[in-house]
Amino acid sequence: MTKRGPTIKDVAQRAGVSIATVSNVMNGTRFVSAELQERVRAAVGELGYRPSSLGRNLRKGQSRSIGVVLPDPRNQFFQIVAEGIEEQAELHRFNIWYCVSQDEPSRERDYIQSLMGGGSAGVIVAPSPGGRENVRLLLEAGVPVVLIVRQIQRFAVDQVFADSIGGAYDGTRHLIELGHRRIGLLTGVREIQTFKERLFGYQQALMNHSIPFDPSLVLDAYSHIEEGCEATKFLLEHTDASAVFATNYPMTLGALKAIREMGFDCPRQISLLGFDNLDCASVLVPPLTVVDQKPYEIGYNAGSLLFEQISGDGKHGREPRTIQIAPQIVMRESTMEYSNPGTT
Repeated sequence: MTKRGPTIKDVAQRAGVSIATVSNVMNGTRFVSAELQERVRAAVGELGYRPSSLGRNLRKGQSRSIGVVLPDPRNQFFQIVAEGIEEQAELHRFNIWYCVSQDEPSRERDYIQSLMGGGSAGVIVAPSPGGRENVRLLLEAGVPVVLIVRQIQRFAVDQVFADSIGGAYDGTRHLIELGHRRIGLLTGVREIQTFKERLFGYQQALMNHSIPFDPSLVLDAYSHIEEGCEATKFLLEHTDASAVFATNYPMTLGALKAIREMGFDCPRQISLLGFDNLDCASVLVPPLTVVDQKPYEIGYNAGSLLFEQISGDGKHGREPRTIQIAPQIVMRESTMEYSNPGTT
């Protein structure tokens, strides 16, 4: 676990004063006696505390920007999430600083610290695996923060995400209702909460329809096109899967690539169900049936919550809010009723 730096609460405890007193000394907002000032400054020096410039910049009206930390801007899903955030930023006349974590906790931490030091008025984060402590840095510094896409459970922070369990359940049920019983699942990094939930939703749908779970049908494709292609080729060569369910868009494209390269007809020989209703899903051949997570709504709602926090400076006691977006299946032509190849 990453060791956290000292917080304003730590300084207050070391100096034997209130957090408000430390804030007043650091920001010069109210009179504090020379004795208490000296105690606070001594505690700051002993602990190596570095205050965020956030509060000071907001009071002076200097901060008109927010930070957004995303794992992979090449994934169009996150591009659409960003469009929703940008709509809110434009409404509030704020600029956005984008940072790319590449799902590396150390890189994510560096960007979060830079945003804090640069006086960002608030931060929206799609947290990396193990990113809880990085988000905690923002909370302890009093920086408005909203988590998106990937839920961190039992964490007192605003969060906006799609119902991954429900989306995977409904997608798997759709294939089952078409008669498929051998359904291959392509999953991403299993330490990421969303992929844990999608695997769980898939398993629940199988169980509720009395279909045994076969772990050999679940393959790691690491959220990329090429890995999705290789995993699908393995399924087609080594299993009797009649359908493939890819749990993010790059893996869906990889699956379609594999199906074409191996000469299978989609959907007559192999059905394909994807996650994310992105631009090209309706124009590919065949047009893709997908689970739509509504990424624009995720971004727009996250921006709304963040600016609610920013504009509510001085209003304490609001409970953290969670907004869960309900996905829906968009029916197109890449899935169809299962036809046993042994029948005529």
